[in-house]
Amino acid sequence: MNTQRSHSTTKYRTAHSRTLHTTTLGITRATIGILALSRPVDIIRLTGVDRVTAGRLAWLARLAGIRDLALGTGLLHALITRRDTTTWLWTGMIADAADVAVLATATTRGELPPMIGTAMTTAALGGVTAAVPLALPRHHPNTDPPPTIDTGGEHHHPAPPTPTRRKAATTP
Repeated sequence: MNTQRSHSTTKYRTAHSRTLHTTTLGITRATIGILALSRPVDIIRLTGVDRVTAGRLAWLARLAGIRDLALGTGLLHALITRRDTTTWLWTGMIADAADVAVLATATTRGELPPMIGTAMTTAALGGVTAAVPLALPRHHPNTDPPPTIDTGGEHHHPAPPTPTRRKAATTP
């Protein structure tokens, strides 16, 4: 089999897989945001809170909902317009990591029922782990050739950059 063709096929599959993975992540996050915005009391009730308290805390679900809707649609917009998605991915991972910390702490303190708290913490952790392979650098040693430097046909290593020195300030 032609090695060049094999590498380009592998690159295409990898790029297609990354696009599908990123699209799924963006749609999932936006959908969760829409649900939290449109059904905040029901979302809060999933934590075991009574309806009256859930009604008072609905603003909290809306806050999380608008965040997830913004992150999901931002990620999808970057993908559709062929812009870099890394910032959106890292921002979502940071938000999800904060959710993991808050939910795990609330569960440990008994502020959330153990099963519900564990499920919510696991779901937030899933958001982090789903984005990690997309946010990390994309170099694949088996498919990407190493970067080259045009040396005009000469075979030597480029000199490292020379550090610039600042002149010491003199006082009168």
